Amino acid sequence: MRKAVTALRIAPAAPAQVAPMLALCRGAAARPDCPWDEWYPDEATLAADQAQGRLFCAWGPAGQLMGGYALAFDPETDALPCWDRTLEPAGEVARLVVAPAWENQGLGRRLLADAMARLAAQGCRSCRILVGRGNVRALRAYAGLGFRRAGEARLYEMDFDCFEKELF
Repeated sequence: MRKAVTALRIAPAAPAQVAPMLALCRGAAARPDCPWDEWYPDEATLAADQAQGRLFCAWGPAGQLMGGYALAFDPETDALPCWDRTLEPAGEVARLVVAPAWENQGLGRRLLADAMARLAAQGCRSCRILVGRGNVRALRAYAGLGFRRAGEARLYEMDFDCFEKELF
């Protein structure tokens, strides 16, 4: 196992950071367990995340992009019948990605903790995540982090497992 990541800075993305984040997403899309492809996420999606102040990047001590995520408040996702309505308002962590050089070092966990803290600061009672049905590593990770499997859904022509976790 690699050494855990200790020094990093997670901050809102600047417009110039959309392209590097897109490159990380494209790399992840090449993995067999990742439901992303060459069309999603696209530059327009990440640029919209950034323009809304919802795209966050993790930077290493040498200024290298280590990963990132977006916060989402999607009415279509919110309307899914599987969610615990007593845990609303809720926010979603979307497009979470870790650079290959930083995998298995706790970065995904740190990104998720940062995202949940930001959601809680915005008044959200829970965090939701849609995980592509074939993404075994992510399914295992979220379950191991205390997320409850709320159900399943078919959105955007894909099958998802729906996870949520109470924030406070």
